[in-house]
Amino acid sequence: MFRTGFKQFASFNCVFAALTCLLLGSVGSAQDLKALRIDGERFSFDDGKLSFRGVIIRPEGKGPFPAILISHGMGSTGERFGRPKAVQFVKWGFVCIAPDYAHVDGKGDRKDFGASEENLSRAKKCLDILESLPDVDSKRVCAYGNSMGAFVTIGLAAEEPKRLVAAAITAGGVNTVSGFPAPSKGQAAKIKTPFCILHGAKDTTVPPERSKLLEDVLKTNQIACERHIFEGVGHDLHVAKAKEVNGKIEEWFRKHTDPK
Repeated sequence: MFRTGFKQFASFNCVFAALTCLLLGSVGSAQDLKALRIDGERFSFDDGKLSFRGVIIRPEGKGPFPAILISHGMGSTGERFGRPKAVQFVKWGFVCIAPDYAHVDGKGDRKDFGASEENLSRAKKCLDILESLPDVDSKRVCAYGNSMGAFVTIGLAAEEPKRLVAAAITAGGVNTVSGFPAPSKGQAAKIKTPFCILHGAKDTTVPPERSKLLEDVLKTNQIACERHIFEGVGHDLHVAKAKEVNGKIEEWFRKHTDPK
């Protein structure tokens, strides 16, 4: 009888502890996002330490939908780069979020460009925002980035290996060593996320050898990846071959988000 009572007491304590953790986790998440403001398709976040803005665009319907974090390149913004991409991606049935990064101003501090601590903090907060939305399936979140935004996407996948189900980049890659806006091979070795890599063969801004380094790291670690090279195309791949690029990205994201 004592054993039975003890087991019931222990079982109750386990359940109570689990519910407490769940409740505290929910409260913590809510507190983390109390500085979030959403106004239609625009949002801003400012908690005194981290401050940025961007756009959120949703498909029609109730969801829950898969989602995509869209990361822009040098000198662009979430509005200028992310919105046009989101308009396309939303047609696929994805909620899209596109923030401004520190490389909005190409004359800014380069230490904050690409996969910097500042930019990765913004990207991670965007994942928090997506996961807080009732119409988003938090287990089906993807990321896409171009150029500097590709560096952010690679860095995010390296630091958050369990939060992204798939990633795609255009005109991006890694460096052999750290200390640059692009992540290093060592950082990329932490990636567990399946990657679709698209690059123009004539890209002189981010040479295609950089994405080959990323592919090599992923294959060495047996991470699912595809790399597509577009002959005769430079750094403007995402525009010059928009139809083909979007087709590859959609196919990759659907492969990893569609219910089995």
